[in-house]
Amino acid sequence: MILTVTLNPSVDRAIYLDTLKLHDTNRVVKTATDAGGKGINLSRVADELGGNTMAIGLLGGGPGAFVRSVLDRERVPHDFVEIAGETRVNFSVEDESDAPPTTFNERGPTILASEWDALLAKCRAYAPTTGWACLGGSIPPGLDPDAYRTLGRIFKGAGCSLMIDADGEPMKLGLDARPDLIKPNSKEASRLLDRPVESDNEAVTAARDLHAMGIPTVLLSRGADGAIMANAEGVWFGSSPTVDAHSTIGSGDSLLGAFLWAIRSGFSPEAALQWGMAAGAATALTDGSEIARQAVIERLLPMAKVERV
Repeated sequence: MILTVTLNPSVDRAIYLDTLKLHDTNRVVKTATDAGGKGINLSRVADELGGNTMAIGLLGGGPGAFVRSVLDRERVPHDFVEIAGETRVNFSVEDESDAPPTTFNERGPTILASEWDALLAKCRAYAPTTGWACLGGSIPPGLDPDAYRTLGRIFKGAGCSLMIDADGEPMKLGLDARPDLIKPNSKEASRLLDRPVESDNEAVTAARDLHAMGIPTVLLSRGADGAIMANAEGVWFGSSPTVDAHSTIGSGDSLLGAFLWAIRSGFSPEAALQWGMAAGAATALTDGSEIARQAVIERLLPMAKVERV
């Protein structure tokens, strides 16, 4: 089973404009609202492809109920801890330019000690039946930055494979749990290594160096520029299918969801990366924070290429 833990889920609301005018009235062309959060998106894609998954974490209030309703509608198994606070709502504003969306992300609700203890107990209960435990996203107020280290040690102690997709101090501390896979983007890799990661050569070197730190598999995602995978067998470059992207929200999570589904299904890491690149592009074709569908992923799969560096 692929178990995802999302500590700071969200309702993601996308607003579409012709042109964003600061300090002026903007006419909205359309809106889209969906469930958000790295683990939630990962579980949705893995489930879409037929994988065995469970999404857990912390949800509260009306926005939390909305996230549950999305997962129920898509029949994605979930078992969240109900919290007293209200799950955050994030906004993104997208116009017709080729620039990335402008995003407004709330910090999230303050988590009580009793709620954290309930989640730890839930993780311990699921760990014996978990193949991959996937931890990702920001840490909400009330929790220590070492939350992923604490959770990671629970799962590694139970013999699970561990994936962490986070940024800054939570990721650095999480590395102490010895994850089997990490997926930084270029900026996150730059912060991990304290140096620029921009060019192709810098990305390849960064993936190699992170792998050399004792991380068995590194997926370094680069948006439209593809992804770099480094493992014990070498380094591979994955190129995305060329698509008319509507929104990149959730594309990295989709890459992970398809990659782990493929690994659990017996595909080689290179073939899994191809599935991941197709899923990321399929999600980019959707509006707002929607997630790719299997038929689109399969259609794009032959156009995703993976080559050894």
